Order: sequence, then C-alpha cells, then structure tokens
Amino acid sequence: MIRHTIRQFDRTIISLVCRIITALVISNLYSLNGETFRIATYNVLNFPDAMGIQRTNYLRTVIEYIKPDVLVVQEMQSQDGVDLFLDSVMNYQADTYRSTTFHDGPGTDNAIFYNQNAVQLLHEQYLSTVNRDIAQYRLRFSESQHEFHLFSAHFKSSQGSDNELIRLQEATALREHLSYFAQGSYFMVTGDFNIYYSDESAFQYLTGDFSNNNGRLYDPLNASGVWHENSGFTEIHTQSTRFEQLADGGAGGGLDDRFDMILCSFDFLDSAGLFMTDHSYNILGNDGNHFDLSINDGYNSVVPVDVADALYYASDHLPLFVDINDGNLPAIPERTLKIWPNPMRNIACVEFPWVDDFEDARITITNIVGQRIYENTTSDPSGFVLRRGSLPVGVYFVYVQVRTRYSTIDYRSKMAVIE
Repeated sequence: MIRHTIRQFDRTIISLVCRIITALVISNLYSLNGETFRIATYNVLNFPDAMGIQRTNYLRTVIEYIKPDVLVVQEMQSQDGVDLFLDSVMNYQADTYRSTTFHDGPGTDNAIFYNQNAVQLLHEQYLSTVNRDIAQYRLRFSESQHEFHLFSAHFKSSQGSDNELIRLQEATALREHLSYFAQGSYFMVTGDFNIYYSDESAFQYLTGDFSNNNGRLYDPLNASGVWHENSGFTEIHTQSTRFEQLADGGAGGGLDDRFDMILCSFDFLDSAGLFMTDHSYNILGNDGNHFDLSINDGYNSVVPVDVADALYYASDHLPLFVDINDGNLPAIPERTLKIWPNPMRNIACVEFPWVDDFEDARITITNIVGQRIYENTTSDPSGFVLRRGSLPVGVYFVYVQVRTRYSTIDYRSKMAVIE
C-alpha cells in the first residue's frame, strides 16, 4: 500500500513536471513570433459631404493615436472623399498609406487604407446585397506572407421588423459567400452592423452553428444580450459619441448601442499562424463610464483629453481595432490524449491536450462492440482519473469532447485493462 502510494505520488509529480515543461516550451515558441499588425474599422460619418473638411483635423488625431496598419471605413461617399482622407488624414505626416479606387455602390460605401510597407493588397471585390455592397479585400502581410480576407460591411439601420429582415438578408448573403472558403481560412468581417441585440436573426445567422461552418463568424467578446440602451453593456457600446446633435448631422443621445463590431473566423482565435493577440480588441475611448453621455463628457480614463475631443467631433461612431500576430511559429506536435499507465490495472490518468478557453469535457468509454460503459463530465482542464472498479479485462475506446468558449474539440484513444 505504501509502495503504491509512493508510485502514485511519483506519477503525479512526473505528470506535473511534464505539463510545466510543455507549457514553457509552447510559451517559448510563441515568444519567437513575428510582428504584430493593427487592423481598424471606423464609420467616418458621410465623408466628405457632412462637413468632412472641417473634421479632418479631428480624424487625423484619432488615426495618429491608433496607428493602424490597415483601416477600413464605412460611409465613404466619393473618390474625392477617398483622396481627401488619404492625403489629409492618413498621409498627413508621411507618404505611408495607399488606398484603392472608390467603388460606387448603392448608398454610402467602404474604403480601405493600408500601410504599404507592412501589407500588400492582392485583390478586391464587392458582394451585392439587397441594401449596400459589402467590400472584400484580400491582403498579405509582407513579412510572413500570410494571407487573409478582410470585409467591410454597413448593414441596414434602424429598428423595426422590416429593417431586421433586410439585415437578415444581408447577413445571409455574407454567410453564404463565406461558406465557400476552405476550412481553416482566415477572414475578418468588420463594420457597422446596426444590430441591437445578439438574438436578432442577422447576428444569429452570422454566428450560428450550421452543417457547413466554414463561413461561421465568432464574436471575440462573446457578448450575448440586448445591447441597445443597456447599461450592462456600457463597455462595448460604439455609438453615439455625442449626446448633442451637431451640425454634421450625426446621431446624438450618447453611447448606448453596439453597432460596430469585429467578427472573425475561428482560426483567428487560436494561437498559431495568424491570431488575434489576447485582450487586443479595443473600442477606442470607451472607458465604460459614458453610458448615454458624450465621449468627452468629464474625465475619460482611457484616452487623453485631445483624443476624447477628437472622437467627439470626428464621427458619431467610435473606431475599433485588434492586433493580429503574423508570426511563423514552429510546428507544434499533434495534440492527443495521453493515458497512463496503458494497459491499466486499477487506476489510470487520462490527460487532455491543453486548449485555450477550456470550459468542460465529457468523457465516454465504450467496449469493442460499441456499448457505452462509462460517461462523466469534468471541469478540470488537465484531465481526469479513471478507476477500474468492476471493469472487465479487455480493450476499450476512450472518447473525450472538450468544450471551449468558441467550439468543441473531439479526441479519441484506445485503452487496455489487464489483471
């Protein structure tokens, strides 16, 4: 009994040491990553017709604070607007950014500005919907040569069933388009979605779990609920930056809606290849203390005074950005279940591969004819201990389904029981 306890203690220590070493190795691998690039989205309020020239100084202050490598904007109105924004905002200090030729679709349109030293624009196209066109840009990071697709959307505005139906039609066109992407593709959809709550059909269609999930989008903030006029979501509201109605025609009322979002494919949320760095999702200027207030009302705890004032005057929307790591990480060995000892006599440890955002795992064991003989759930991300009990000698199949914040991952292995 004492020797058994010592052996069990030794195995526990060995397992712990192995997990620590593995974590350190992976941490070191990630420390070897490449550069980080900033992707931003901004509704620039009917630019340039809505007093655009008068707002360029404020827009410049905002953009210089963000320092994006790629910026997509909504509510761009003309080629003159693109040229003015490129010359007077993006390239005010240096000739760094490039843009595309203005695409004149229904209503206001999108535009892209990118740092030519960091990013290459490979292709652009526009997806027609019942409302406005959705812009699609294929980009490549110059350093790593990683490619991804960036979308800029501006869905139908306002509440009411008719407007929700139009947004659903726009979402359907987008999701069906995304479904043709290969599994494992990198794509990000940004913009002004004008969605009021997460149960709205458009949002559910974009993020829902379907038979074809190649085009499924994920919300990095995982924020479900009624966003409109809800103080419980103060920290993620993006519109309106002003309580008052200004001469540029932008909406007033203060911050009370989450219209602007960054959604992405699942592969942007892991930790290999291209990935969104932790806690980089940023709604510039939202400090969580300006519900139904102007963004520069009193003290703003996350941006300087001049930036808060610029956000107030530049647009009735706040800009959003995320940081994307494009490091060429060394290959990490395939993650599999570890069962030891195997074969087992009385007790075995089933060790899970480490995954981010672990929530729980369901364990199922079947015999060789497929009969389920054991089932359990654990909230321990490292694994569980299996005791033989009355389990007969034989060969068994172990199935583990790990549920994370964003998905489920299935593992399977084989185990033998001996006397």
